[in-house]
This record gives sequence, C-alpha cells and structure tokens, in this order.
Amino acid sequence: MNANNLIVSKFGGTALSSSEMVKRTINVINSDPNRKYIVVSSPGKRDKNDVRVTDLLYMCHSRYTKKENFTDALNEVQARYTEIISGLGINFDIKSEIDSIKQKLFTGKSKDFIASRGEYIMAKILAQYLGREFVDAAELVFFNRDESLDEAKTYEAAAKRLEGLESAVIPGFYGTIASTEIHTFPRGGGDVSGAIIARAVGAGLCEKWSETTEIFSADPSIVENPALVRNVTYDELRELTCMGIKVIFEDVILLLQKVGIPISIRNIFHPDDPGTRVMSKLPEELKRKVAACIVGQRHYKVLKIEKFGLNRMHGVGEKVFGVFAKRGISCEHYISGIYNFAIFLKNMMFDLKRNEILSEIRAAIQPEGIQVEKDISLIAIIGEGMGTVKGIFAQIFDAIAAENVKVQMINQGADDLNIIIGFKDSDYEKVTKALYRVMILDQDKI
Repeated sequence: MNANNLIVSKFGGTALSSSEMVKRTINVINSDPNRKYIVVSSPGKRDKNDVRVTDLLYMCHSRYTKKENFTDALNEVQARYTEIISGLGINFDIKSEIDSIKQKLFTGKSKDFIASRGEYIMAKILAQYLGREFVDAAELVFFNRDESLDEAKTYEAAAKRLEGLESAVIPGFYGTIASTEIHTFPRGGGDVSGAIIARAVGAGLCEKWSETTEIFSADPSIVENPALVRNVTYDELRELTCMGIKVIFEDVILLLQKVGIPISIRNIFHPDDPGTRVMSKLPEELKRKVAACIVGQRHYKVLKIEKFGLNRMHGVGEKVFGVFAKRGISCEHYISGIYNFAIFLKNMMFDLKRNEILSEIRAAIQPEGIQVEKDISLIAIIGEGMGTVKGIFAQIFDAIAAENVKVQMINQGADDLNIIIGFKDSDYEKVTKALYRVMILDQDKI
C-alpha cells in the first residue's frame, strides 16, 4: 500500500463506551479500507453521570492499597465489557481478564499497570471482532527513566513490530518503562499513542475520532451561527489550543508537525461530516486573508509591577518568574514596557499564596509599585494572514472603540499568528461580536 493512503485512526472513550458505540466505530473502520491501524481508548462515559472504565480501574487500585473493598468497582468494569461483548456477539473470555487484574493487584502491580488494562482489554475485544492482529502497546512505546518518551527506541521498535502487518489494533495510553514496567501517559495520552503509531508507520493521515470536533470561528454561545473552521495549520491549532480550544492535545500536534503528517479531527456521532483537517500549510485556494478564529478566556488576574530602570537591569524576569516556578504556577501571558511589566494568571494557587508571592517579589526586586487587577479577559485573533495585512490594528481599535470599550493591553505574537487584546470581563461578549464581524465576516474588506 502507498504510505500516503495509509490511515491511523484513534478512537476515544466515547466511541467505545457501549456496544452500540463500538458498532458505530466498527462501521467507520470498515468504511475505508485504508484504516489499517486502529488505536483505542478504554470505554468512556455513556452519559454525564457515568464513570469511565479507566477511573474504575484507578478506584480499584486505590481501594486495594487502602485495604478497602474494591470488588464492586471491578465488577462494574466486568459488566461494562460484558455488555460490549454481548452486543457484538463474540465469544471473549472477559472473566479471565478480570481475574488477571485481581491477581495483579494482589501481587502489587502499579497503578499505571492496572489503569492500562482498560485499553488493553478493549483493543483485544475489537481485534477479535475485526479479525485483526492485536499488538500490545508495551511492545511499541518506550519511556525514559524520567518518564519522557524515548522517541528513538519507540519509533524503531514500533516500525519493526508493525512492518508487514496488513492491519492491527493497538491499545493507547501506555507503554513500557525501565524495561518491564507499564507506564501511562497523562490523561488524554491515548491521542499521543495514535500520533506515535502514525509516525512509526509513516502514515499519510492520522485521525482522531471523539464526541466533538467542531472548531468554530467564534464562541457559538456568543456569536450566532459562527462559521466552522474546516482547515487549519499546525501552528494555528497550537495557538488555539493555548487559548482554550481543547479538541486535541498540543503534544499530538507537535509529534505530527515534525514529520508533516496531516491530522483529521472527526466526530463519531457524525461520521459523514469531514471535520477539521490540520496540515503544514493551507493550499492557495483555502488561504484566509486575515483570521481563522476569534477565541478568548475570561477571569484572568493581572499582576502589574513597576520598576524604574527595568530596561537596564539584568535578571529581573528570572527572579520574578522564579517565584511562580518554584510553586508550580504557570504564567499564561506576559507583556512589558520600559519601566513596568504585567503577568496574566489563571492558576488558583496564586489566590491561595497571593500575599506570600507578593512579599517574595518585593524582596527580590524592590519594585516601586505592585498591584493585582482581577476580572480581565483576553481575546486572541488567530490566523496565518495576520502578519501580512496592513492597517489591521486600526481595524481592531475602530471595532472596539465603536463598542465604547477600554483596551487594557494589546500584544502581537512574534510569529505574527495572533493578536491578543485584554479588557474587562464585562466587555467580553460585545468585543467578541465586534471582532468576529470585522476579522471574520468582513475580512475580505480589509
């Protein structure tokens, strides 16, 4: 098969949450013969009150280590798989798999190992139904001792193991650490597993199937019927991810961007919808004149620091950011002037440690002034056309001024992919509507 036609498809927990959903997933797989390598999550929630199988397995391990009864949780895991197996009409020995989990608990297997059995069992069930080979992720994905991905070993092992296989079903979410132990990615790591397999086999496309794929050009709860974004570049999607659009993890984008494998973000409930395609560069006929999206977040706190002679001093940033770093508090955005700078924060830990943090900053740099302002919103205008349009700032300021809104800050990224504007939370909706109208609907007039 031509590698350009080869598809690696990752199916999330919702797509595998019940026998009905698994059948829907099977129909998707069988609808395109190029979907050769299937990467799966464990069964997810069937409704908002349900519990993911992975969380049930975490519960089993937690209760066992506390010497509490874990039988009910493990029985629920078995019941979830029994319903899927029965619905598919296959003969699969789920009792042996559940008994194995119980024995592994008794022998002290790690939390990661127990949690990983959700994907492991789901992949085996799906492989049996499809008549495809099951390949354990423990043979394909390897971690360094510091828990980072051992890329060289992983891609070599995965390429070698999958070479010559017509097709395979592979559990996501985990791999091997320290030669023999199972280690899991953070939550959502199953999508990373899909990207790893796509790179290993040199796929022409990596699909992500979940319950939602819509990337709107603005918040649909504010803007009526905003346009859907059907095509974006890796860089645009990374910017959107940083501003709260969580359709895919940034690690997935980075892994596939390095080798130029396109991503297709699809909706399991609407399999005929083309979803959103992510690629290195938009072809000429799809290029936008200005922006792809207007996206924002509310409820920032802004730490404003004034320090005379700031432009001539060394190490001020290191001292200030070090105060946050040692407490594990991320600084979302940062802007500076000649004698002052501002840090935008959303971490709740800042509220808990506020007085302590401010005291330490005062001691470190002796600022002339320091204050905290709350209830600030940031909106980003994102698109690869941002850096090529003359007069774009005039258009932005005119649109915002027409709404009688005071701009608190404005900043353009060094890569010209975004312009970020800050203002009071109370102005969020009208600024969103104004910028959507000018930057998206009327961008051909700019």
